[in-house]
Amino acid sequence: MIRPSRKVVEWALGLLLGAVFIYASVEKIWKPADFARIVYHYQLIGPGREVGPLPANLLAVTLPWIELLVGLLLASGLWRREAAAVAALMLVVFLGAVGSALWRGIDIENCGCFSVSGKGRQAGIQLIAGDLALLGAAVVLARPRARHTIDDTRP
Repeated sequence: MIRPSRKVVEWALGLLLGAVFIYASVEKIWKPADFARIVYHYQLIGPGREVGPLPANLLAVTLPWIELLVGLLLASGLWRREAAAVAALMLVVFLGAVGSALWRGIDIENCGCFSVSGKGRQAGIQLIAGDLALLGAAVVLARPRARHTIDDTRP
């Protein structure tokens, strides 16, 4: 059985994860107001009595561009480890937001992952499982490569 080299696996994972992040960013970039409405549904950063709409709106405008940049870096191989670390961080934050919404009994009909209009993916166990798989790929890409050193202690 032929085992692919680490470089081939990293290239394939980078391309796949990059494509996911690029695809996830497109509709959100074109429809930031629709994405902001989805961000509101999570009830984490506004709008509310204590916090106005600014934090949620700022997230809705900037996050898709960060997703696009991370996706392009992952797919191109440029700063892949760093981009994978940012992707992993975004996935952890998103998993926390979904978990928080589910824990509080908030029904998220459209998670806002890939589509901001119409019927999207509902927050639930399938969404969490899929994002955990993406997180696993990001962690594989973000981990430092082993450095080969000469062991001077051996005779």
